[in-house]
Amino acid sequence: MADNETSIIETLHQILYLLKSQEDCISAIAAPRIYDNKALMSLLGVKDRYLKRLRDNGLLGYSRHGDKYWYTQADVDRFLA
Repeated sequence: MADNETSIIETLHQILYLLKSQEDCISAIAAPRIYDNKALMSLLGVKDRYLKRLRDNGLLGYSRHGDKYWYTQADVDRFLA
């Protein structure tokens, strides 16, 4: 009986691990990544003047709120493509 209980507990642990993995994947898909200038400069390894040039030339999509620029993952993906 102890072996059977151990097997059930191990199976439950495996199921919980798989559910947690799926939850992490779903939340990564559901929550879009958004970058500010600093984060995007770090990600792409560029300087702020280059980002400004990309925005001005229409090569990089963005949203502006006040004096802050924001870039979605979709904006970055389109630029890199």
